Amino acid sequence: MAAQISIDHIQSLGGVPRTFAAGNIICDYESDAPRLLFIQEGWAASSKMMPNGTRIVTEFILRGDMVSTPLTVLSRETVQAITNVSVIVFPDFTSLPKIEAPASFYRVVLTELMRRQARMSEGLANIGRRDAMERTGYLLLELATRIGASRQHRNSDGFDCPLTQADIGDAVGLSTVHINRVLRDLREAGLLSFRNGVVAFLDRQRLMELVDFDESYFDKHVM
Repeated sequence: MAAQISIDHIQSLGGVPRTFAAGNIICDYESDAPRLLFIQEGWAASSKMMPNGTRIVTEFILRGDMVSTPLTVLSRETVQAITNVSVIVFPDFTSLPKIEAPASFYRVVLTELMRRQARMSEGLANIGRRDAMERTGYLLLELATRIGASRQHRNSDGFDCPLTQADIGDAVGLSTVHINRVLRDLREAGLLSFRNGVVAFLDRQRLMELVDFDESYFDKHVM
């Protein structure tokens, strides 16, 4: 049985809508009010800054994903809007036990935390066990799977991607210069292209086999 609750259902439970312009901070590790935020539209990134000033993107946050400010504080991460982002905000019921919520809401919160853990685990394996081309291809396959079918690209296999090469590099542990070369190599190998904000898979099946991609990790109906 799917544990997913639709965005419309989540909003009907009394959440407060908010919007963040591209580039704005949605929350960071100094956030003091415990909140749960569900992404309605847009792209965001959760990241950590290292002492030497470099950034590590721990994950990209998409429509339907949840952000927990207590988790952000514990992990010392910052969540920033990449595009304009709309969210639905709730008090964090896990931190404020006196506030009652429907059982289905508790279930979706737990499920979203489990999904994030699965994505983080896959991200670690991707960086630790794959080469530069494989980890980049894996990330773009993951994003395509999480976004789902694209209305804008019905006649081709691809999706609109607002990420910069620096964003991708920070997510897979590569410099912008290296990412530029990797994307060129993927295009020349006939696997995918990334131009003008559009990722187009030239041979998705071959790329999935190359990187050993298992889309079930990102299926919202698994749990």
